[in-house]
Amino acid sequence: MRILLFSDSHGNINNMVKAIRKSKDIDMIIHLGDFVSDALKLKELYSYISFEYVHGNNDWSREIPGDKILELEEKKVLITHGHNYNVKNDYQKIIRKGKAAGTDAVFFGHTHINEEIFYEGMLVLNPGSIGAPGYFQKPTYAVVEISKGKICSRFQSI
Repeated sequence: MRILLFSDSHGNINNMVKAIRKSKDIDMIIHLGDFVSDALKLKELYSYISFEYVHGNNDWSREIPGDKILELEEKKVLITHGHNYNVKNDYQKIIRKGKAAGTDAVFFGHTHINEEIFYEGMLVLNPGSIGAPGYFQKPTYAVVEISKGKICSRFQSI
């Protein structure tokens, strides 16, 4: 399974379209919030791709959940924006949430900084911001591959 992982698009659908065009054989797109409305628009354009999404602190619709647990290729993954877990200060709360839920990976955004760490065998992955990166940074996203019981990721930029 091949996944494009986006966060913090902040109205920049064009960068996500560029990432999709650049990628091959995408099975799913996950949007981790902050302008989840961008993901809904993208879903209309690419209806043949499976979509998952959660709301972020800049999303007004609370009908869309803030956290989801997904079962992907026999791997359990928590997706969240991260603002409810204080990720701008440290990752302890989000790691505890992932461990308590028995996940193999936690995908989150909010900081606009891409980062990948492993904690006691659990992948903790932030794709950065596809739409509003920090000063002197490029928009980033992650390509996640789940196959043969392993989760692998790599960062890409536009």
